[in-house]
Amino acid sequence: MTVRALPGDPDKGLRPAAVVAKENPTDDLKTVTLKAPGTGVRDTWRAMGPGIAAAMTGIGASHIMHAPTAGARFGYDLLWVILAAYIIKYCAFEFAHRYTMVKGETIINAYHRVGNWPLWFMIFQGFANTVGIAGRALGCAALMWAAFPFIPLEMWAVAILVGTVAILWLGSYKSVEGICKVLIIVFAVSCFVAFALQATPPAEYLSRLLPTLPPIGAMLLFGAMFGYFPTTLEVAPMQSNWAVDKKAGMVKVNEMRAQGHTVHMDPNYMKNSLILFKRDMNISYIISMLSGMVFLIVGAAVLNPLGLVPRGSEMGVTIARIYTDTFGAWIFPVIIAGGVAALFSTVFTYFDGQARIFEECAVRLKRDWDNPRMRKLLYRGMQVTWLVAGIAVVFGLPEPIFVVQVASVMALLFSPILYWLTIKAIKDNFTSDFEREHLPSKLQFAWAWAGTISLVLLTLYVLYYQFLG
Repeated sequence: MTVRALPGDPDKGLRPAAVVAKENPTDDLKTVTLKAPGTGVRDTWRAMGPGIAAAMTGIGASHIMHAPTAGARFGYDLLWVILAAYIIKYCAFEFAHRYTMVKGETIINAYHRVGNWPLWFMIFQGFANTVGIAGRALGCAALMWAAFPFIPLEMWAVAILVGTVAILWLGSYKSVEGICKVLIIVFAVSCFVAFALQATPPAEYLSRLLPTLPPIGAMLLFGAMFGYFPTTLEVAPMQSNWAVDKKAGMVKVNEMRAQGHTVHMDPNYMKNSLILFKRDMNISYIISMLSGMVFLIVGAAVLNPLGLVPRGSEMGVTIARIYTDTFGAWIFPVIIAGGVAALFSTVFTYFDGQARIFEECAVRLKRDWDNPRMRKLLYRGMQVTWLVAGIAVVFGLPEPIFVVQVASVMALLFSPILYWLTIKAIKDNFTSDFEREHLPSKLQFAWAWAGTISLVLLTLYVLYYQFLG
Protein backbone atom coordinates (compact mmCIF):
# COMPACT_ATOMS: atom_id res chain seq x y z
CA MET A 1 0.00 0.00 0.00
CA THR A 2 1.38 3.41 -0.89
CA VAL A 3 1.01 6.44 1.27
CA ARG A 4 0.13 8.87 -1.50
CA ALA A 5 -3.15 7.25 -2.36
CA LEU A 6 -4.92 7.18 0.97
CA PRO A 7 -8.65 6.59 0.52
CA GLY A 8 -11.00 9.51 0.20
CA ASP A 9 -10.67 13.25 -0.01
CA PRO A 10 -8.56 14.49 2.93
CA ASP A 11 -10.90 17.34 3.68
CA LYS A 12 -13.98 15.14 3.58
CA GLY A 13 -12.29 12.71 5.89
CA LEU A 14 -11.90 15.39 8.54
CA ARG A 15 -14.95 17.58 8.01
CA PRO A 16 -17.82 15.92 6.17
CA ALA A 17 -19.94 18.98 6.88
CA ALA A 18 -19.30 22.05 4.76
CA VAL A 19 -16.77 24.67 5.73
CA VAL A 20 -18.55 27.97 6.18
CA ALA A 21 -16.62 31.01 5.02
CA LYS A 22 -17.76 34.64 5.35
CA GLU A 23 -16.01 37.77 4.14
CA ASN A 24 -14.90 40.11 6.93
CA PRO A 25 -15.48 43.64 5.67
CA THR A 26 -12.99 45.19 8.10
CA ASP A 27 -9.78 43.39 7.21
CA ASP A 28 -10.77 41.56 4.00
CA LEU A 29 -9.81 38.22 5.57
CA LYS A 30 -12.04 35.17 5.78
CA THR A 31 -13.45 33.88 9.01
CA VAL A 32 -13.73 30.13 8.66
CA THR A 33 -15.78 27.83 10.87
CA LEU A 34 -14.76 24.18 10.90
CA LYS A 35 -17.67 21.97 11.80
CA ALA A 36 -17.13 18.79 13.79
CA PRO A 37 -16.73 15.69 11.63
CA GLY A 38 -19.31 12.99 11.96
CA THR A 39 -18.46 9.76 13.72
CA GLY A 40 -20.69 7.31 11.83
CA VAL A 41 -19.55 4.33 9.79
CA ARG A 42 -19.09 6.33 6.57
CA ASP A 43 -17.25 9.10 8.40
CA THR A 44 -14.95 6.51 10.00
CA TRP A 45 -14.18 4.96 6.61
CA ARG A 46 -13.42 8.35 5.02
CA ALA A 47 -11.14 9.32 7.92
CA MET A 48 -9.16 6.10 7.85
CA GLY A 49 -5.75 6.18 6.18
CA PRO A 50 -2.63 6.70 8.33
CA GLY A 51 -3.50 3.78 10.60
CA ILE A 52 -4.22 1.54 7.63
CA ALA A 53 -0.97 2.59 5.96
CA ALA A 54 1.02 1.80 9.11
CA ALA A 55 -0.68 -1.57 9.55
CA MET A 56 -0.18 -2.51 5.91
CA THR A 57 3.57 -2.01 6.15
CA GLY A 58 3.53 -4.91 8.61
CA ILE A 59 1.37 -7.25 6.52
CA GLY A 60 4.40 -8.12 4.46
CA ALA A 61 7.69 -9.51 5.67
CA SER A 62 6.57 -10.04 9.26
CA HIS A 63 3.31 -11.82 8.43
CA ILE A 64 4.27 -13.65 5.24
CA MET A 65 7.88 -14.55 6.08
CA HIS A 66 8.44 -14.52 9.87
CA ALA A 67 5.10 -15.92 11.06
CA PRO A 68 4.94 -19.04 8.82
CA THR A 69 8.65 -19.68 9.43
CA ALA A 70 8.10 -19.52 13.20
CA GLY A 71 5.12 -21.87 12.95
CA ALA A 72 6.92 -24.28 10.62
CA ARG A 73 10.07 -24.50 12.78
CA PHE A 74 8.76 -24.19 16.32
CA GLY A 75 5.04 -24.86 16.20
CA TYR A 76 3.14 -22.53 18.53
CA ASP A 77 6.13 -21.77 20.79
CA LEU A 78 6.62 -18.21 19.45
CA LEU A 79 2.94 -17.27 19.15
CA TRP A 80 3.13 -15.15 22.31
CA VAL A 81 5.84 -13.00 20.71
CA ILE A 82 3.36 -11.52 18.21
CA LEU A 83 0.88 -10.53 20.93
CA ALA A 84 3.68 -9.12 23.11
CA ALA A 85 5.20 -7.10 20.25
CA TYR A 86 1.86 -5.48 19.43
CA ILE A 87 1.26 -4.57 23.08
CA ILE A 88 4.80 -3.25 23.63
CA LYS A 89 4.85 -1.01 20.54
CA TYR A 90 1.28 0.30 20.57
CA CYS A 91 1.98 3.63 22.24
CA ALA A 92 4.80 4.51 19.83
CA PHE A 93 2.40 4.56 16.89
CA GLU A 94 -0.48 6.06 18.89
CA PHE A 95 1.69 8.89 20.24
CA ALA A 96 3.14 9.78 16.83
CA HIS A 97 -0.32 9.95 15.28
CA ARG A 98 -1.71 11.85 18.28
CA TYR A 99 1.13 14.38 18.08
CA THR A 100 0.20 15.37 14.53
CA MET A 101 -3.51 15.48 15.34
CA VAL A 102 -2.96 17.92 18.23
CA LYS A 103 0.09 19.93 17.12
CA GLY A 104 -0.79 20.01 13.43
CA GLU A 105 2.74 19.17 12.27
CA THR A 106 4.97 16.19 11.65
CA ILE A 107 6.58 14.67 14.72
CA ILE A 108 9.96 15.09 13.03
CA ASN A 109 9.75 18.74 14.13
CA ALA A 110 9.68 17.56 17.75
CA TYR A 111 12.60 15.20 17.18
CA HIS A 112 14.58 18.13 15.80
CA ARG A 113 13.92 20.22 18.92
CA VAL A 114 15.98 17.67 20.85
CA GLY A 115 18.93 18.53 18.59
CA ASN A 116 20.36 17.58 15.22
CA TRP A 117 21.40 14.09 16.29
CA PRO A 118 17.89 12.54 15.98
CA LEU A 119 17.81 13.68 12.36
CA TRP A 120 21.22 12.14 11.68
CA PHE A 121 20.07 9.01 13.50
CA MET A 122 17.01 8.65 11.27
CA ILE A 123 19.12 9.25 8.16
CA PHE A 124 21.58 6.56 9.26
CA GLN A 125 18.74 4.21 10.14
CA GLY A 126 17.24 4.82 6.69
CA PHE A 127 20.44 3.80 4.93
CA ALA A 128 20.83 0.78 7.22
CA ASN A 129 17.31 -0.25 6.25
CA THR A 130 18.65 -1.04 2.78
CA VAL A 131 19.05 -4.60 4.06
CA GLY A 132 15.38 -4.68 5.00
CA ILE A 133 14.13 -3.38 1.65
CA ALA A 134 16.34 -5.90 -0.16
CA GLY A 135 14.95 -8.69 2.02
CA ARG A 136 11.37 -7.68 1.27
CA ALA A 137 12.15 -7.54 -2.45
CA LEU A 138 13.73 -11.00 -2.24
CA GLY A 139 10.66 -12.33 -0.44
CA CYS A 140 8.41 -10.91 -3.14
CA ALA A 141 10.77 -12.32 -5.78
CA ALA A 142 10.63 -15.78 -4.19
CA LEU A 143 6.85 -15.78 -4.62
CA MET A 144 7.22 -14.66 -8.24
CA TRP A 145 9.84 -17.37 -8.80
CA ALA A 146 7.41 -19.98 -7.44
CA ALA A 147 5.05 -19.09 -10.29
CA PHE A 148 7.65 -18.29 -12.98
CA PRO A 149 10.86 -20.23 -12.17
CA PHE A 150 12.39 -19.66 -15.61
CA ILE A 151 13.57 -16.20 -14.44
CA PRO A 152 16.28 -16.27 -11.72
CA LEU A 153 15.31 -15.16 -8.19
CA GLU A 154 17.80 -12.28 -8.24
CA MET A 155 16.40 -10.88 -11.50
CA TRP A 156 12.88 -10.95 -10.09
CA ALA A 157 14.11 -8.98 -7.06
CA VAL A 158 15.83 -6.40 -9.29
CA ALA A 159 12.67 -6.05 -11.38
CA ILE A 160 10.63 -5.41 -8.22
CA LEU A 161 13.05 -2.72 -6.98
CA VAL A 162 13.28 -0.99 -10.38
CA GLY A 163 9.53 -1.25 -10.92
CA THR A 164 8.82 0.34 -7.53
CA VAL A 165 10.96 3.39 -8.31
CA ALA A 166 9.52 3.69 -11.82
CA ILE A 167 5.92 3.60 -10.59
CA LEU A 168 6.61 6.23 -7.91
CA TRP A 169 8.35 8.56 -10.35
CA LEU A 170 5.70 8.15 -13.05
CA GLY A 171 2.91 8.80 -10.54
CA SER A 172 1.11 5.57 -11.41
CA TYR A 173 0.68 4.56 -7.78
CA LYS A 174 -3.13 4.94 -7.66
CA SER A 175 -3.91 2.17 -10.12
CA VAL A 176 -1.23 -0.09 -8.66
CA GLU A 177 -2.52 0.50 -5.15
CA GLY A 178 -6.07 -0.37 -6.14
CA ILE A 179 -4.96 -3.71 -7.59
CA CYS A 180 -2.78 -4.45 -4.56
CA LYS A 181 -5.64 -3.76 -2.15
CA VAL A 182 -7.94 -6.26 -3.85
CA LEU A 183 -5.25 -8.97 -4.00
CA ILE A 184 -4.24 -8.44 -0.36
CA ILE A 185 -7.86 -8.73 0.78
CA VAL A 186 -8.22 -12.00 -1.15
CA PHE A 187 -4.96 -13.24 0.34
CA ALA A 188 -5.99 -12.32 3.90
CA VAL A 189 -9.42 -13.91 3.52
CA SER A 190 -7.76 -17.09 2.20
CA CYS A 191 -5.51 -17.15 5.25
CA PHE A 192 -8.43 -16.82 7.67
CA VAL A 193 -10.37 -19.55 5.84
CA ALA A 194 -7.30 -21.81 5.92
CA PHE A 195 -7.09 -21.10 9.64
CA ALA A 196 -10.72 -22.10 10.12
CA LEU A 197 -10.18 -25.34 8.20
CA GLN A 198 -6.73 -26.36 9.41
CA ALA A 199 -6.19 -24.94 12.89
CA THR A 200 -6.02 -27.34 15.79
CA PRO A 201 -8.35 -26.95 18.82
CA PRO A 202 -7.93 -23.49 20.42
CA ALA A 203 -6.60 -24.96 23.67
CA GLU A 204 -3.45 -26.08 21.84
CA TYR A 205 -2.38 -22.57 20.82
CA LEU A 206 -4.14 -20.21 23.23
CA SER A 207 -2.03 -21.62 26.05
CA ARG A 208 1.06 -20.41 24.13
CA LEU A 209 0.10 -16.76 24.56
CA LEU A 210 1.91 -16.69 27.92
CA PRO A 211 5.59 -15.64 27.59
CA THR A 212 8.22 -18.40 27.68
CA LEU A 213 11.90 -18.54 26.82
CA PRO A 214 12.52 -19.01 23.07
CA PRO A 215 13.37 -22.54 21.93
CA ILE A 216 16.97 -23.53 21.21
CA GLY A 217 18.01 -22.20 17.81
CA ALA A 218 15.21 -19.62 17.69
CA MET A 219 17.12 -16.56 18.96
CA LEU A 220 17.59 -14.82 15.60
CA LEU A 221 13.96 -15.39 14.63
CA PHE A 222 12.85 -14.38 18.16
CA GLY A 223 14.62 -11.01 17.82
CA ALA A 224 13.44 -10.61 14.24
CA MET A 225 9.80 -11.02 15.25
CA PHE A 226 10.09 -8.33 17.94
CA GLY A 227 11.81 -6.10 15.38
CA TYR A 228 9.22 -6.44 12.61
CA PHE A 229 5.91 -7.05 14.43
CA PRO A 230 3.67 -5.10 14.07
CA THR A 231 6.13 -3.21 11.89
CA THR A 232 9.38 -1.32 12.41
CA LEU A 233 9.25 1.76 14.65
CA GLU A 234 10.45 4.16 11.96
CA VAL A 235 6.89 3.75 10.67
CA ALA A 236 5.77 5.92 13.63
CA PRO A 237 7.19 9.14 12.10
CA MET A 238 5.98 7.89 8.70
CA GLN A 239 2.48 7.59 10.18
CA SER A 240 2.80 11.15 11.45
CA ASN A 241 3.73 12.32 7.93
CA TRP A 242 0.75 10.46 6.47
CA ALA A 243 -1.54 12.19 8.99
CA VAL A 244 -0.14 15.53 7.77
CA ASP A 245 -0.99 14.51 4.20
CA LYS A 246 -4.48 13.56 5.38
CA LYS A 247 -4.87 17.08 6.85
CA ALA A 248 -6.11 15.58 10.08
CA GLY A 249 -7.11 17.51 13.23
CA MET A 250 -5.04 20.65 13.77
CA VAL A 251 -3.15 20.21 10.48
CA LYS A 252 -6.11 21.71 8.62
CA VAL A 253 -6.48 24.47 11.21
CA ASN A 254 -2.81 25.46 11.02
CA GLU A 255 -2.87 25.38 7.23
CA MET A 256 -5.82 27.77 7.07
CA ARG A 257 -4.33 30.09 9.68
CA ALA A 258 -1.11 30.22 7.66
CA GLN A 259 -3.20 31.39 4.71
CA GLY A 260 -4.40 34.34 6.79
CA HIS A 261 -7.79 33.02 7.85
CA THR A 262 -9.36 33.39 11.26
CA VAL A 263 -10.44 29.89 12.20
CA HIS A 264 -13.23 28.98 14.59
CA MET A 265 -13.64 25.34 15.53
CA ASP A 266 -16.87 23.66 16.50
CA PRO A 267 -16.62 22.63 20.19
CA ASN A 268 -16.62 18.97 19.10
CA TYR A 269 -14.19 19.39 16.20
CA MET A 270 -11.13 18.01 18.00
CA LYS A 271 -13.11 15.56 20.11
CA ASN A 272 -14.63 13.91 17.04
CA SER A 273 -11.39 14.11 15.07
CA LEU A 274 -9.61 12.22 17.86
CA ILE A 275 -12.39 9.63 17.96
CA LEU A 276 -11.86 8.99 14.25
CA PHE A 277 -8.08 8.85 14.66
CA LYS A 278 -8.35 6.27 17.44
CA ARG A 279 -10.72 4.14 15.38
CA ASP A 280 -8.33 4.27 12.43
CA MET A 281 -5.46 3.29 14.68
CA ASN A 282 -7.19 0.58 16.71
CA ILE A 283 -9.16 -1.16 13.97
CA SER A 284 -6.10 -1.39 11.73
CA TYR A 285 -3.89 -2.49 14.60
CA ILE A 286 -6.20 -5.28 15.80
CA ILE A 287 -6.75 -6.67 12.29
CA SER A 288 -3.00 -6.65 11.67
CA MET A 289 -2.33 -8.45 14.98
CA LEU A 290 -4.92 -11.15 14.40
CA SER A 291 -3.63 -11.69 10.87
CA GLY A 292 -0.07 -12.20 12.13
CA MET A 293 -1.19 -14.76 14.70
CA VAL A 294 -3.29 -16.60 12.12
CA PHE A 295 -0.33 -16.82 9.72
CA LEU A 296 1.78 -18.44 12.45
CA ILE A 297 -0.97 -20.84 13.56
CA VAL A 298 -1.65 -22.02 10.01
CA GLY A 299 2.08 -22.45 9.39
CA ALA A 300 2.32 -24.57 12.54
CA ALA A 301 -0.75 -26.64 11.62
CA VAL A 302 0.23 -27.35 7.99
CA LEU A 303 4.00 -26.99 7.55
CA ASN A 304 5.31 -28.15 10.93
CA PRO A 305 3.94 -31.73 10.69
CA LEU A 306 5.45 -32.01 7.18
CA GLY A 307 8.85 -30.76 8.32
CA LEU A 308 8.75 -27.98 5.71
CA VAL A 309 10.42 -24.66 6.56
CA PRO A 310 10.40 -21.64 4.18
CA ARG A 311 13.95 -20.96 2.99
CA GLY A 312 15.90 -19.86 -0.07
CA SER A 313 14.28 -19.56 -3.47
CA GLU A 314 11.81 -22.28 -2.43
CA MET A 315 10.26 -19.96 0.17
CA GLY A 316 7.28 -19.09 -2.01
CA VAL A 317 6.55 -22.70 -2.94
CA THR A 318 6.71 -23.77 0.73
CA ILE A 319 4.40 -21.02 1.95
CA ALA A 320 1.97 -21.78 -0.86
CA ARG A 321 1.73 -25.37 0.48
CA ILE A 322 -0.29 -23.98 3.41
CA TYR A 323 -3.05 -23.12 0.98
CA THR A 324 -2.71 -25.78 -1.72
CA ASP A 325 -2.87 -28.50 0.94
CA THR A 326 -6.00 -26.83 2.32
CA PHE A 327 -7.92 -25.83 -0.81
CA GLY A 328 -6.24 -27.69 -3.66
CA ALA A 329 -3.84 -26.75 -6.44
CA TRP A 330 -6.33 -24.32 -8.01
CA ILE A 331 -5.64 -21.70 -5.31
CA PHE A 332 -1.90 -21.52 -6.05
CA PRO A 333 -2.09 -18.50 -8.43
CA VAL A 334 -4.45 -16.68 -6.05
CA ILE A 335 -2.08 -17.09 -3.11
CA ILE A 336 1.00 -16.15 -5.12
CA ALA A 337 -0.74 -13.02 -6.45
CA GLY A 338 -1.91 -12.01 -2.97
CA GLY A 339 1.47 -12.64 -1.36
CA VAL A 340 3.25 -10.70 -4.10
CA ALA A 341 0.80 -7.80 -3.65
CA ALA A 342 1.32 -7.75 0.13
CA LEU A 343 5.12 -7.79 -0.07
CA PHE A 344 5.24 -5.42 -3.05
CA SER A 345 3.00 -2.92 -1.26
CA THR A 346 5.40 -3.03 1.69
CA VAL A 347 8.39 -2.34 -0.57
CA PHE A 348 6.38 0.44 -2.17
CA THR A 349 5.39 2.03 1.15
CA TYR A 350 8.92 1.99 2.53
CA PHE A 351 10.42 3.43 -0.66
CA ASP A 352 8.00 6.34 -0.36
CA GLY A 353 7.81 6.75 3.43
CA GLN A 354 11.52 6.38 4.17
CA ALA A 355 12.44 8.78 1.36
CA ARG A 356 10.06 11.34 2.86
CA ILE A 357 11.73 11.00 6.25
CA PHE A 358 15.15 11.48 4.64
CA GLU A 359 13.85 14.54 2.79
CA GLU A 360 12.35 16.08 5.95
CA CYS A 361 15.51 15.47 7.98
CA ALA A 362 17.81 16.83 5.27
CA VAL A 363 15.94 20.12 4.79
CA ARG A 364 16.03 20.73 8.54
CA LEU A 365 19.75 20.13 8.71
CA LYS A 366 20.37 22.44 5.75
CA ARG A 367 17.68 25.10 5.57
CA ASP A 368 18.56 26.45 2.11
CA TRP A 369 17.60 23.06 0.69
CA ASP A 370 13.98 23.63 1.72
CA ASN A 371 12.59 24.34 -1.73
CA PRO A 372 10.49 22.18 -4.10
CA ARG A 373 13.33 21.43 -6.52
CA MET A 374 15.76 20.31 -3.82
CA ARG A 375 13.10 18.36 -1.94
CA LYS A 376 12.32 16.39 -5.10
CA LEU A 377 16.02 15.72 -5.64
CA LEU A 378 16.47 14.50 -2.05
CA TYR A 379 13.37 12.30 -2.25
CA ARG A 380 14.45 10.65 -5.48
CA GLY A 381 18.12 10.55 -4.50
CA MET A 382 17.28 8.44 -1.45
CA GLN A 383 15.32 6.04 -3.64
CA VAL A 384 18.15 5.70 -6.15
CA THR A 385 20.57 4.98 -3.29
CA TRP A 386 18.24 2.29 -1.95
CA LEU A 387 17.87 0.85 -5.46
CA VAL A 388 21.61 0.51 -6.06
CA ALA A 389 22.41 -0.76 -2.55
CA GLY A 390 19.41 -3.10 -2.59
CA ILE A 391 20.57 -4.70 -5.84
CA ALA A 392 24.01 -5.22 -4.29
CA VAL A 393 22.44 -7.02 -1.29
CA VAL A 394 20.24 -9.12 -3.59
CA PHE A 395 23.22 -10.47 -5.54
CA GLY A 396 25.51 -10.65 -2.50
CA LEU A 397 23.14 -12.61 -0.25
CA PRO A 398 20.16 -14.07 -2.17
CA GLU A 399 18.57 -15.72 0.89
CA PRO A 400 15.19 -14.02 1.57
CA ILE A 401 14.41 -15.36 5.04
CA PHE A 402 17.90 -14.80 6.46
CA VAL A 403 18.26 -11.29 5.00
CA VAL A 404 14.90 -10.22 6.45
CA GLN A 405 15.77 -11.73 9.83
CA VAL A 406 19.03 -9.74 9.96
CA ALA A 407 17.18 -6.57 8.96
CA SER A 408 14.54 -7.25 11.61
CA VAL A 409 17.11 -7.59 14.40
CA MET A 410 18.64 -4.28 13.23
CA ALA A 411 15.17 -2.73 13.50
CA LEU A 412 14.89 -4.03 17.06
CA LEU A 413 18.25 -2.41 17.84
CA PHE A 414 17.04 1.00 16.59
CA SER A 415 13.58 0.83 18.18
CA PRO A 416 14.23 1.99 21.79
CA ILE A 417 15.71 5.30 20.61
CA LEU A 418 12.77 6.01 18.32
CA TYR A 419 10.33 5.08 21.10
CA TRP A 420 12.05 7.44 23.55
CA LEU A 421 12.03 10.29 21.02
CA THR A 422 8.31 9.79 20.44
CA ILE A 423 7.49 9.86 24.16
CA LYS A 424 9.62 12.98 24.60
CA ALA A 425 7.87 14.65 21.65
CA ILE A 426 4.50 14.37 23.38
CA LYS A 427 5.78 15.13 26.88
CA ASP A 428 7.80 18.26 26.01
CA ASN A 429 5.73 19.84 23.24
CA PHE A 430 2.17 19.74 24.56
CA THR A 431 2.52 23.02 26.46
CA SER A 432 -0.66 25.06 25.91
CA ASP A 433 -3.88 24.42 27.81
CA PHE A 434 -5.49 23.14 24.61
CA GLU A 435 -2.64 20.68 23.99
CA ARG A 436 -2.48 19.48 27.58
CA GLU A 437 -6.17 18.56 27.35
CA HIS A 438 -5.16 15.96 24.76
CA LEU A 439 -2.18 14.47 26.53
CA PRO A 440 -2.17 10.67 26.86
CA SER A 441 -3.26 9.40 30.26
CA LYS A 442 -0.77 8.56 33.00
CA LEU A 443 -1.49 4.91 32.31
CA GLN A 444 -0.54 5.39 28.65
CA PHE A 445 2.70 7.13 29.60
CA ALA A 446 3.53 4.27 31.98
CA TRP A 447 2.68 1.81 29.20
CA ALA A 448 4.95 3.69 26.77
CA TRP A 449 7.90 3.74 29.18
CA ALA A 450 7.39 0.05 29.93
CA GLY A 451 7.42 -0.61 26.18
CA THR A 452 10.67 1.32 25.73
CA ILE A 453 12.38 -0.49 28.60
CA SER A 454 11.11 -3.83 27.30
CA LEU A 455 12.65 -3.17 23.89
CA VAL A 456 15.99 -2.26 25.50
CA LEU A 457 16.00 -5.48 27.53
CA LEU A 458 14.93 -7.58 24.55
CA THR A 459 17.68 -6.05 22.39
CA LEU A 460 20.35 -6.82 24.99
CA TYR A 461 18.97 -10.33 25.51
CA VAL A 462 18.99 -11.15 21.79
CA LEU A 463 22.44 -9.65 21.14
CA TYR A 464 23.97 -11.45 24.11
CA TYR A 465 22.58 -14.91 23.41
CA GLN A 466 22.96 -14.67 19.63
CA PHE A 467 26.55 -13.44 19.57
CA LEU A 468 28.05 -13.95 23.04
CA GLY A 469 26.01 -16.59 24.83
